[in-house]
Amino acid sequence: KTKTGIDVISTNMLLENEEDAILWRGSLISSLVQQFYKDVRWEEKDVLLIDMPPGTGDVSLTTFQSIPVDQLIIVTTPQDLVSMIVKKSINMAKEMNINVLGLVENMSYVVCPKCDEKIYIYGNKAKEEIEKKYDLPLLARIPFDGEMTSLIDEGKVEYINKDYVDELVYKIEEKLKEKE
Repeated sequence: KTKTGIDVISTNMLLENEEDAILWRGSLISSLVQQFYKDVRWEEKDVLLIDMPPGTGDVSLTTFQSIPVDQLIIVTTPQDLVSMIVKKSINMAKEMNINVLGLVENMSYVVCPKCDEKIYIYGNKAKEEIEKKYDLPLLARIPFDGEMTSLIDEGKVEYINKDYVDELVYKIEEKLKEKE
């Protein structure tokens, strides 16, 4: 449990040394995800977020087959190669009858500290193609942000107070209300 009451579990929390490598095959990681879902004594929760590895491997397949997934949010970055992996993930979700709520683009841009201009280091057209092809909304573009990175590094993610995070939460809540 974090300082603000958010329940969290991570494989890294189970290691004696946080720098130890986890040399597990997909089936073991898949089993661990299931165990986290079934065996952790979660407080009453409104939402359970499961951070999945990219792509369509063992962990995603097992999770989709064994845990009741209501909605999927695809987090991506703006590189072309990543777009190909995202398309595979969307197609996998469709084949498994899992609704994709929308896309979140991480590392989308950086804000110039002198003039506040958004600089799209990787460009910004790839996600537009995915949005149109799959009829998915872009829920947020998350920038490179040193302040946010510092809070995450300090274990204080719940203290992030950024408009783009608030906007993302609002859009997710609105999309979930539409699905009810």
